[in-house]
Amino acid sequence: MLRRTPTAAAQPGQTTAPRAEVLAPALNVRRGPGVRYPVLTILQQGETVDIVGVNESGTWYQVARGGAVIGWISAAPKFVRTTPAAVDAPRVASPPPPVAVTGRFILQPETGGMFYLFEPETGALRPLTTGIDPALSPDGTQVAFTRWGSGEVGALWLYDLATGEERALLGEMFEPKAPAWSPDGTQLVISYQHGGRRNIESHCYTMRSDGTFRKLPRGAYDIRFRGGKLCFKLPPDTHWQLRRVTAATGDFEDLPSETYSYAPTWDPVNVWRVVFGGSTGLQQLDLNRGEYWAFTTDVRDHAPVFSPDGARVAVTYKQDTHWEIYTLRADSGERARLTPSEPLLGEAFNSAAPAWSPDGAQIAFVSDRGGTWAFWVMNADGSNPRPLLPDSVAAALGAVQYHGVDERLISWGR
Repeated sequence: MLRRTPTAAAQPGQTTAPRAEVLAPALNVRRGPGVRYPVLTILQQGETVDIVGVNESGTWYQVARGGAVIGWISAAPKFVRTTPAAVDAPRVASPPPPVAVTGRFILQPETGGMFYLFEPETGALRPLTTGIDPALSPDGTQVAFTRWGSGEVGALWLYDLATGEERALLGEMFEPKAPAWSPDGTQLVISYQHGGRRNIESHCYTMRSDGTFRKLPRGAYDIRFRGGKLCFKLPPDTHWQLRRVTAATGDFEDLPSETYSYAPTWDPVNVWRVVFGGSTGLQQLDLNRGEYWAFTTDVRDHAPVFSPDGARVAVTYKQDTHWEIYTLRADSGERARLTPSEPLLGEAFNSAAPAWSPDGAQIAFVSDRGGTWAFWVMNADGSNPRPLLPDSVAAALGAVQYHGVDERLISWGR
């Protein structure tokens, strides 16, 4: 893997004879603050290299391994073991310092289980209640969440952080999920199951007069002829819809939705807009006009979350076989990848379920980069990823799990 090092760069000429190796510069480039870092693949298990300097023109990078300079690599790419030229003396780009973690968190180690209030300034951890997708209100006084009962019939609930009381705001919905607060805290928008197939269904088609059968529906399986009929099964295929709820009264209205509408997030600046996940990419809904249209066309975008200033949307992205975190510009959809995993001849690690800090300077998330799932935090540009919790708090929370069903495990407020 390649990593940056904040230590001073070795001066040109301070090279040592390296062990035998092959450096293969990749064509893709990862951007860092003020400098570009090429991604290197070392064809030797367990090796790590550092970029310790870059020349003023940004075309050559000084590479070190184990503290010893082993050569230079260009963005071309090309690797040399001697200093390219005297004019190419390195300059060191240090990563930005970590930003202090402040505010309050609602943390849920696993969807459907207990969620907790965590205050980093004091280290206090307080169990609250059980539910799904807890969301802290804009004023920090309540937590909205959902809970399912028998037959997956559920309700939208509110938990009062001052009194510890919880009340059902709206019930009798199938599988309600992902409550998102309006910027002023007076309303919520949720996703719930509405229509479609909840169970496996069996069907048979009779032969038409021309000796043919109707076209089988998408997803049909276990297809066979039985008594002159063409029989098959269809798997469960639940549809999902959005609903807007008034926080004070529980009054609600169903919103225009795609067949599959998941994980809504409310624009904090343009209060008429809600962005949500759909079957063809992210969609944006105009609450005033009752119309929605595409925000992105990439079906791998999941669980959008607006930044506090409304300028960006963080998403959990299905990157081949694992999850990564991207941000999208709220006006254009232009994307930036924040969590490039650079595994060394091994499996990529996961990063998912982003949540913005109240000032938009940081993003908390869950990741298994340490071997097991845990809560992490990074600067909003993806730099300085680090564990979010002290070891004692992490131990008290227990095992963390992410199941890839757009669950929201973190809510970060003032």
